[in-house]
Amino acid sequence: MLDIQYRFPQELAEFPSREFYEGRLRSGLTDSSAVLSVLTETRFPWPMRAPPLNIPTPTVFIQCSTEEDMGGLSKSNVGQVEVIHEAISLLTPSESLSITVLSPYRKQIDELKHRLPAHVTCATIDSFQGREADVIVFSSVRANAERDIGFVDDARRLNVMWTRARKALIIVGDRQTMESNALWKRALSACTEVALESG
Repeated sequence: MLDIQYRFPQELAEFPSREFYEGRLRSGLTDSSAVLSVLTETRFPWPMRAPPLNIPTPTVFIQCSTEEDMGGLSKSNVGQVEVIHEAISLLTPSESLSITVLSPYRKQIDELKHRLPAHVTCATIDSFQGREADVIVFSSVRANAERDIGFVDDARRLNVMWTRARKALIIVGDRQTMESNALWKRALSACTEVALESG
């Protein structure tokens, strides 16, 4: 079983270690501040951990209540596309960060590619296995009155999505819909919710 990894700091390892690796996944990166300090060079509102740590919290959640598009075989969510566009604009002042947006839905990836700058990679979770980026932004897409998360309810995809990030993970979704699933409720509780400047 995977034990020590050097891709991301312990702050990112905590949730997947607990959920998928029986608590055994540990980071070999001993100085989180050295890894995470680059995040403070952006305008994104990273929550700061209390002294003496004084480092950004690298797992955040952004609430978006816009309902998903119900048509077609694949799904999209234009509200989440706009939120992610705003988040990217706050991240890109730092040219040293590689950014990838992941979603389970091909239709959402197509929408994101049309809206986001060319330097931002947009990919389905399945197509991004084995790759990584400094910042992973995840678009859950699902937001509906029935609180149905469809095949976002896939522990393997959640694990892959979470462990692709080298420095930070931003999840965009609707809390009411996502928390209808016990695993996702725990995942969101491992994140700190933030609001963007545009509200």
